[in-house]
Amino acid sequence: MRIQHNIRAMNADRQLGITEGILGKSAEKLSSGYKVNRAADDAAGLSISEKMRRQIRGLTQASANSEDGISMIQIADGALTEVHDMIDRCLELSVQASNGTNSASDREKIQDEISQIITEIDAIKDKTKFNEIYVLKGIGVYAPDRIERSLFPVGSLPDWVDCPSIKYENEEGGKTILWEKYNGHVASSMDFSAFSEQNKQDLYGKGFSTTCCTCNNFYCVEFTSGKGPQGSVQSGNSFIYRLGIDDIHSASDLVNAVLELTKEVNQDSGQLTAGNPGGHYTHMEVDPNNSGKLWVYDIRGYVTPAPEMDRGLFAAGVMYEMEKLIPGSHEEPQQIALQVGADTGNQMILKMATISSHALGIGNIDVRGGFVYDRQVVRTSKGEHRRITVEVSGADQAIKAFGKAKDIVSAERSRLGAYQNRLEHTVKNLDNVVENTTASESRIRDTDMAEEMVLYSNRNILLQSGQAMLAQANQSGQGILSLLAG
Repeated sequence: MRIQHNIRAMNADRQLGITEGILGKSAEKLSSGYKVNRAADDAAGLSISEKMRRQIRGLTQASANSEDGISMIQIADGALTEVHDMIDRCLELSVQASNGTNSASDREKIQDEISQIITEIDAIKDKTKFNEIYVLKGIGVYAPDRIERSLFPVGSLPDWVDCPSIKYENEEGGKTILWEKYNGHVASSMDFSAFSEQNKQDLYGKGFSTTCCTCNNFYCVEFTSGKGPQGSVQSGNSFIYRLGIDDIHSASDLVNAVLELTKEVNQDSGQLTAGNPGGHYTHMEVDPNNSGKLWVYDIRGYVTPAPEMDRGLFAAGVMYEMEKLIPGSHEEPQQIALQVGADTGNQMILKMATISSHALGIGNIDVRGGFVYDRQVVRTSKGEHRRITVEVSGADQAIKAFGKAKDIVSAERSRLGAYQNRLEHTVKNLDNVVENTTASESRIRDTDMAEEMVLYSNRNILLQSGQAMLAQANQSGQGILSLLAG
């Protein structure tokens, strides 16, 4: 028997401490409802759980964002529904005005109502907002100023080419020709200095065309969406090059990309030459004083005979004259980026409708019996453009214009409806992902109350037992006192 050390009491006390610690954690889990209350409870589980929590909260907000997008679309569609009704009324009035039984005063009254309706269409554009965001009002952007030309070079133009261009006029022998001088060569230039990210899409499907001055070769460069060369086509003496410009960010890059696109083996030198479409006599190069300006010329310089009216020394047809871009000359639709996911890049772009009398082509409608002029373009066998004036009655033109306007509004509503359907599917999917991710996170983080209660009861019994054993161990020294007393 020993008195200095009570090993049984020490052991009972140590085990009692362990039991108390475990019982405390069990009580914490039961009271909090979480089985992971600190990183030490389950280090790996905590890391996984926190990632799931981030995803759940992000997806929940993304679902709310999508609902907001649906609300915006519904507001726009409601306004467009009213615009539809107003256009239908204008169409009805135009049909009425086209009837020969109406007097001039009748048409005057009809025109008054049409004018008021058109004014209200513009007013709706300015009044329809969601959270202070205009949903039918576009953004003023730089728009190309279309330039007509009176002379086209010899050569057959492909159907898709519509080439108004910069017009250079010089008098020579009483004849107007399209040409100027560049480093001793007869040349044409195209200035792309106004090219920017904002007006890049204005060039999609556009381009320029050139011909050689002494042969029938015809070259076209078309700008498209996409990146880099999009293929080239040669048909007879026509060469068509297509360039994707999505990865081009400056006028200088655009000019250099055109030169690279038209790199061909020159038929005379046998060398691979940039800016040499068809490998023939037509050459392109950058203006030494303006990296955004492209010169096109015949490498052989000025040749005889003198140019004639239907055959320029050199001419380039340009879809848009880039240096005459006018700020705010038209409106592009608002593009709203909805964050519909928990991660970067999970966005949906809503291209909202742009509705105005100008955008619908009904701003100058007049049904009062006058005439408007419908300009048409025809192409002669020599490739010339001529303008023909066709007289059309105002009421007939109004019927045509309002019919097209209705088609435009229908297309806008159809696109917005498709957006709404997509967003509704997005919301359902997000809510489903949130539900299942929450269930997974719960299995890691939440306490199984029934299981933990069983363990708590077991550890509570152990605690009471430990306390009893510690008391017994402390009583073991009493036997020594009996021996001492004897």
